[in-house]
Amino acid sequence: MNIAQHSAEIEREVDNLGVMSWLSRHQPLPSANGPWLGTLLLVDRLGVFPSSGDIRRPMRDPYPLLAHLKRIYGEQALEVDDRDGLKMIFSDWRFRVRICCNDPAIIVNVETRCVTQLMPQKTAELLSHLDLFDN
Repeated sequence: MNIAQHSAEIEREVDNLGVMSWLSRHQPLPSANGPWLGTLLLVDRLGVFPSSGDIRRPMRDPYPLLAHLKRIYGEQALEVDDRDGLKMIFSDWRFRVRICCNDPAIIVNVETRCVTQLMPQKTAELLSHLDLFDN
């Protein structure tokens, strides 16, 4: 299996969990001919989906925020999933807002598709909406 096939397999498996999460759950893939294949896959995936990482913000009542984000971004989104917080996918970026179970907080993650400069822009845009709500 080549790197492209491994990358496609990872993308199908992790959906929106992120590459770091996938790599932490799986054993290293040995390679007799060079560097660890996992390193190559990681570099490949990070370039494809630059990520903000998990951003944790205190929030007592996240549901008004989730409704606000759904109103703002809903029509532009290719996919909306509100089963576990809110996940929205667009043509060149995606975000997920998860609600923490054990304390009043949310976790935000923003990823862009290949466009490294877009990730900090979309992260700042999304965080500006969070600042409007109870923290």
